[in-house]
Amino acid sequence: MTRDEAIKLLGCSLSELAGLLGITTAAVAKWDKNRIPPLREYQVKELASRKASKNNEQNLVQSTN
Repeated sequence: MTRDEAIKLLGCSLSELAGLLGITTAAVAKWDKNRIPPLREYQVKELASRKASKNNEQNLVQSTN
């Protein structure tokens, strides 16, 4: 996964991505643009999964009202 793909997946900025991961913006900026560290990719996918689950729950509640 690229840094830009991670940002797009989470719908955030570079600094917001850093905050979500609990690291500095400078640390994210140092990542290779073409390949983020594997453990960070795992974290991004987990965050995206949780975000999708939360959105699905909200949509379900709205559709039942």
